[in-house]
Amino acid sequence: MNVAVMAFPLYILLMLLELAYERHSGRHTYRLADASTSINTAVLRVLLEGPLRLLLILPYAWLYAHARLFDWEASSPWLWLGGFVAVDFCFYWAHRSLHRYNLLWGAHQPHHSSEDFNLSTALRKGAVQTAFDWPFYLPLALLGVPLPLFLLLLGLQLAYQFWIHTQHIGRLGWLERVLVTPSLHRVHHGQNACYIDKNHGGVFILWDRLFGTYAEEREPVRYGVTTPVNTFDPIRLQFSWWRLLWLDARATRCWWDKLRLWWMPTGWRPQDVRERPWPAMGAEKFAQPCPASLRAYAFVQFLAINALALGFLASVQRAAPWEPWLLVLAILAGCVSLGLLFEGKRALWRWEGLRLLVLAGLALAWGLWLAPGQWWLGLILAGCCLVSLLWLGWLATRPRLALLS
Repeated sequence: MNVAVMAFPLYILLMLLELAYERHSGRHTYRLADASTSINTAVLRVLLEGPLRLLLILPYAWLYAHARLFDWEASSPWLWLGGFVAVDFCFYWAHRSLHRYNLLWGAHQPHHSSEDFNLSTALRKGAVQTAFDWPFYLPLALLGVPLPLFLLLLGLQLAYQFWIHTQHIGRLGWLERVLVTPSLHRVHHGQNACYIDKNHGGVFILWDRLFGTYAEEREPVRYGVTTPVNTFDPIRLQFSWWRLLWLDARATRCWWDKLRLWWMPTGWRPQDVRERPWPAMGAEKFAQPCPASLRAYAFVQFLAINALALGFLASVQRAAPWEPWLLVLAILAGCVSLGLLFEGKRALWRWEGLRLLVLAGLALAWGLWLAPGQWWLGLILAGCCLVSLLWLGWLATRPRLALLS
């Protein structure tokens, strides 16, 4: 049971409430391009979560079955309470390590890549992070925490972290001596020199106090990373840091540096390539002009992509093996389109038109031949694609929009 995924309707409700409060208070922390990128990044994480989670589940189950040191009563409150604290302790060290080494930081950097900070930022995850942090949780199997309970506690621990991604809750007094709060987590997302690599805890701030990574919020936080991703494409931003490492690995003349670069502390670069410029944070947030008519189209397509993601979750266990993969390809293509749209790329028109035509054809083929019992659904999907295509064609005739870069 993935608690974090099951809680998604609650996440949507809380984001809507935060938006409503912003409109009432006049303080705005959301941008459509950034928030939709964050949510679509969560969609990518969901698509990959199943196979990547096996990297954790299989060795965990083996260690629990063959090497556990303790046996606990399943109903013991000490198992539940101690297990939750232990999960958060393991999370702290996994999280801290993800910040510390070049290769691992590449898997986690997407979560920090947003220059905004709101509840949608909590959903901006590294899509392949599970492939790197799973070893840190294996000691819990040795301690005798059953796998189903561990997955439940891990889901609850991750779900807690959603609400701390907000700028609308101030300091919370004595609670900050024990728990991670929005103020303390804002520090963690800051690129200010005094905030970098601070407050790694998920639920309990005690670990940061004990191990020297604690910092309070004392100056305005500037969000994002010091090497900005400069993209609204949720796929490209997943590889932003690794791309920089790859360029350094190719450029350096020392073969030893080509290899060790990936395992060195985050930000380390070979001596002979340190003069090569990396992206630098500008005075303003990354953004591209996006007229209201194009934003409306983007919002509708964003909703459609997430509807496809819900279809993927609903069909993954009962559909024919090829159907979920077809949905995955459709979702990925939509994510690329939104990235082109929000970045003002002229390639949008050709790519988006091709995407809609192919999607309409696949929907018709699926409804009429591959799943004739649901022909009506195929027709509806194809009709939506054709309406979107007409809308896109109308937008392309607008003089202001036809001049995308």
